Amino acid sequence: MTPYSAEALSRAVAAVCPDIRTRIQTGMVSDERHLWWELSCCILSSQVPYSLAMAAADAIDEQGYLHCDEQSSERLAEQLFVLLSTPLEVEGKKRSYRFPRAKARYLASTWVAVTNAGGSLSALISGDVNDVRAWLVAHASGMGPKQASMFLRNCGVTYDLAILDRHVLNYMTAQGIYSGAQASISGLNQYGRHENKLREHAQELDCPVGLLDWAIWIVMRVANQKQEAILG
Repeated sequence: MTPYSAEALSRAVAAVCPDIRTRIQTGMVSDERHLWWELSCCILSSQVPYSLAMAAADAIDEQGYLHCDEQSSERLAEQLFVLLSTPLEVEGKKRSYRFPRAKARYLASTWVAVTNAGGSLSALISGDVNDVRAWLVAHASGMGPKQASMFLRNCGVTYDLAILDRHVLNYMTAQGIYSGAQASISGLNQYGRHENKLREHAQELDCPVGLLDWAIWIVMRVANQKQEAILG
């Protein structure tokens, strides 16, 4: 945990929120190719550095594997597995992607689920955001509430859903609004309860919860880095 007080952390977060408001792009992403890139990143980034997940999503997008109208789940999974098993260029170095078989299956089954549900991600995300998130958690393999919320925020669908990662949960613990020992929350109902607590806190700071968690992530990372520098 950070040595900074709850008040100091909330002041820092409140100071960062206006800057984030000015940096976000307004409007929802409607391009199907871009939507699949964002969804791929969210699925591929679990337990993997985000830079590596982006490189993998770039490679998948370049091959167009998720843009075919007709293909079998088995063939798609095999194509994705071969690609994810090949070292990827990340910041000038070759990096191997972890879990290529599992993530290939996740992406393939998600592609099938989306295709069967309505044929496109753009059609899927046009509904109520809570219903869309619940659908993604139930049908998009490898996506929990955190990843589904991240996808909807990154696509500009909503800024009223929170990404409760370990940095945000640590901040909530410091503020006395989270007392769980879990570093992540997987159940949607439990996730929603803690999200509502953070939403109330966001209202106090006059910042949408989907931007507040972003500000918290920035502040907590900086606080942790300063603490490590002092201890190191």
